[in-house]
Amino acid sequence: MQSTLSIQDLNTTPSSKRIFIVGGGIVGAALAFYLSKANTDRHIILLDRSLKKSLGSTGHAPGFVGQLNESAVLTRLARDTVAEYLTVPGGFNTVGGLELASTEAGVQTLQSRCEKARAVGLSAEMISAEDAAALAPDFIDPETVRTGLYFPSDGTANAQVITSYFTQEARDREVDFLEVDVVGFARNDGEIEAIRTADGDINLTGSSVILATGIWTSSLTGDKEVQITNFPVPIIPVAHPYTFTHPRPARSGKAYPFVRWPEHHVYARDHGDHDGLGSYDHAPLELKPEHSAIGTWPSSFDKVLSEATSHLKNGRDFLVQGRQDDSDPFEEKKPFNGIFSVTPDNLPLAGRVSDVENLWLCAAIWVTTAAGTAKLIAREVLRGSQDGISDSDVEVLKALEPARFQGVEGEVLTTQALERYNNIYNKEQ
Repeated sequence: MQSTLSIQDLNTTPSSKRIFIVGGGIVGAALAFYLSKANTDRHIILLDRSLKKSLGSTGHAPGFVGQLNESAVLTRLARDTVAEYLTVPGGFNTVGGLELASTEAGVQTLQSRCEKARAVGLSAEMISAEDAAALAPDFIDPETVRTGLYFPSDGTANAQVITSYFTQEARDREVDFLEVDVVGFARNDGEIEAIRTADGDINLTGSSVILATGIWTSSLTGDKEVQITNFPVPIIPVAHPYTFTHPRPARSGKAYPFVRWPEHHVYARDHGDHDGLGSYDHAPLELKPEHSAIGTWPSSFDKVLSEATSHLKNGRDFLVQGRQDDSDPFEEKKPFNGIFSVTPDNLPLAGRVSDVENLWLCAAIWVTTAAGTAKLIAREVLRGSQDGISDSDVEVLKALEPARFQGVEGEVLTTQALERYNNIYNKEQ
């Protein structure tokens, strides 16, 4: 996709009715889509450093959408997100989600999760080890597990297809796009007065800005020269290993469900003509990403993947040794370090930044909750107040409030966020 305007165009014709979205991944594209659907008179402009290829986490997300979470807020947003993805052609495949347990404690955890799922209206059932293996026979040896928990309405999202759809729909509704590298902001009298880019400043003249910048959000809001907000923005980028099998013919019949081994912090999915596997079973590694959400490969990840593959029946088919070369490991289907964000409470930071008049955040959001969160925030940006908002929405917005970490030291928040990395699989918090 090409830019539809220039910085000069924006500075020549300033307007207070503009909404700038910074970040063109799945969250930014969804914001542009939902804002443009509202038939508002606002001029919506999406800025991203690359309109041709996703450089953020969207470009390599595993794509599993599991709707049940220990957080009622995340469960609500995930269910809303699935409803939206199902409207995107080729965007969502309802293959189901399967969790496995090998110990008595693990069995009890799955039984508890099954009850919670049913209590909120999600379809869920406990199944035998043999039935679980029948759903994904290449992945699961029934001799190694005791039971499974199956969620038939979960599935896999094609993040790039969804992002392209949202982007094109937004463009058809006259949203403008500008390929530019945003490097910071200028603040004056409690609001952002300019967006600083590598190609010059964009003057805002009262416009609104929404940051959908994922793993780069903290560095953009906490610039050493210009501190945009007085509140901490603890969105911590972390390393995460993911790998593949060599290409193979697509399996006949229905695709495998997304499979998780919570006791081992391992997950796997059927990608069609190859399989993928990821692991959280390692000490969290904080990173400072530069131009891409794919980081350098830590040699320690070779062992992490080797141990992770031991839990799969076809584990020997997976590549476990990362390599450093000029190729894109995601595109080449070899082990890669996929960077994503964690926060101290595992929730996104989404909503108005209360000490900056014209700034909103919509960040630290996974594909699992991207559309639901973006739709809610887009509505609130246009509403401008909470008049007429439902009690449920009030609860969600309060939980996502960007200023909720006020008064806590940055080092404490970082430590708390990193601890969340090892609790990805819905452990009781």
